[in-house]
Amino acid sequence: MITEVKGQSLGDVESASRSFFDDWAKKYGFRRLTRWFRYTQRLAIGSLQLRPDSRVLDIGCGTGYATWQLASLVPEGSAFGVDISLEMIRRACRQVPKDLAQRTHFSQATVTRLPFVANVFTHALCTNSFHHYPKPVETLKEIKRVLVPGGQLAILENARELSMYVRAWDVLLKLVEKGHAGYHSSQELGQMIEKAGLDNAELCLLKKGFFFRYNKVFASIQLWRSNKPK
Repeated sequence: MITEVKGQSLGDVESASRSFFDDWAKKYGFRRLTRWFRYTQRLAIGSLQLRPDSRVLDIGCGTGYATWQLASLVPEGSAFGVDISLEMIRRACRQVPKDLAQRTHFSQATVTRLPFVANVFTHALCTNSFHHYPKPVETLKEIKRVLVPGGQLAILENARELSMYVRAWDVLLKLVEKGHAGYHSSQELGQMIEKAGLDNAELCLLKKGFFFRYNKVFASIQLWRSNKPK
């Protein structure tokens, strides 16, 4: 089932992101970059302390790989994926393994207006998409809203300070891709997490030096974990 955003006004960056990813959805999954995304998504999923009955939200889910991977790990729970692109969501629904369909769900949504009541998810995951969000602290506060008290969030992103490649790529994307808000350093992201009111912010991984691994030329990554206050 797909829940579509209706009646929401989008900012310029959000509108640009939706258009970009609606177009990318036609090719997503066939690009070599997909191997890199899936590698990093598995890293982030591994940082979550899941239980069999966990209810997990995958933010910026794209075509849903991480969402149904999460569903496979929570046999008594469920996994929900949200993405601003309706075309991405449509592809995600078509790609869910049949044995996971009953506990895998998708919604089109903007990250600052998630279509869920408060205190519903035990875990949230955000991988390779935080740089598309023009209001990062507001985004984190909205994620915190839908987490249960004590709920856990994991964010994986490029770490801007570790790689000249990432810094140059950041500048280029701001020029050519309107949906790119910008990469953050690990210090900046950690401060945003704390400003949003999340507890126990922990930098689980800060790594550079990838070279032609998983078809990514250069990369540096940061992986943060935190909790909603109890």
